[in-house]
Amino acid sequence: MGVASLAVALAVLTLGAAAQPKLAVEPMVLDFGEVAEGWLVIHTFVLRNVGTAELQFPRDPATDCGCTTTGLPIKRLAPGQSVGLVVRFDSTGFGGYSVTKKVYVYSNDPQTPTLTLTLTGRVRKAQAWEGSASDLYGSYFLLVDLRAPEEFAKGRLLGAINIPFKDLATWIPRLSRDHAVYLYDETGTLATQAVQMLRREGFLTAYAVTGGLAQWWRELNGLLFVWSPGVTPTAFQGSSTCGLYCLPPSRVLANYLVVLDFRSKESFAQAALPGAINLEFQSLESFANSLSPQARASLTVWCLDDDGTTAAQAARLLGTLGFKSAKSVIGGIAQWRFRYGDVLLWPASF
Repeated sequence: MGVASLAVALAVLTLGAAAQPKLAVEPMVLDFGEVAEGWLVIHTFVLRNVGTAELQFPRDPATDCGCTTTGLPIKRLAPGQSVGLVVRFDSTGFGGYSVTKKVYVYSNDPQTPTLTLTLTGRVRKAQAWEGSASDLYGSYFLLVDLRAPEEFAKGRLLGAINIPFKDLATWIPRLSRDHAVYLYDETGTLATQAVQMLRREGFLTAYAVTGGLAQWWRELNGLLFVWSPGVTPTAFQGSSTCGLYCLPPSRVLANYLVVLDFRSKESFAQAALPGAINLEFQSLESFANSLSPQARASLTVWCLDDDGTTAAQAARLLGTLGFKSAKSVIGGIAQWRFRYGDVLLWPASF
């Protein structure tokens, strides 16, 4: 081999040996500031291959306790290519503490085979009127009125949705098996049949309200029943019916909650929790005054908006108006979507 050929061969070998992958992330530390306990912190770190050879990830990233990742959608990056790594930190249980959470990324980068990313910040304790989206999710239930639409239009239990008994089977794909479903009609006859149907379909927390509205009226004197304007209130009569999987009105009342949604009418119409009531903040006091002192003391109210700001004001105001349990969703509807996507977010017209 001539001198020139040898030089070229050595140059090629040298360049081949120099070709290496290199992992770069900017920034490597995310300071999320201060959040209320219950806030779900979500951040996407962008992993880039700034080297000259293919970057490989032999295993999924690992995290400290309390921090999770969605994993990497691809395991190889060509030079110049990048991929997002979504990291989540649930601040529940960390109230009052400064936290530092680590994420470990493993690659074939010879200089940094294990790259450490960091999330840091402070978690303040939630105020008495604050609750997380997961708190609301865990306590939420569907209250279903099985009567005909014209009867529902005259009056209903606060926060109920109308699914006429004849249409219930077509609604099964939309209902959530992760949440309790309380069903009622006038006497409990239809609700008893409806519960049997839902139980056969795997709704193991579906219950009929014992005796329907007739029993509700006798036991609770119509508490939390709202009449439409212009309708003359009348007590419900009739013999009460109860079969398997029934709950008396007092048990339902113990778990009763209503969501007040302070988002715009347009946002509410696009997607809202079933049974939620769309209000402007200026109408809140009028709404509160429409309920009896007993209803205010019995009812759990969750206030929801886009980011938690108006909802927090509303929850504090409700506390001064006699509501013993009024909370705002920390971070608003955005936090619900971060955790649960569009679960239980229906068009308001459904």
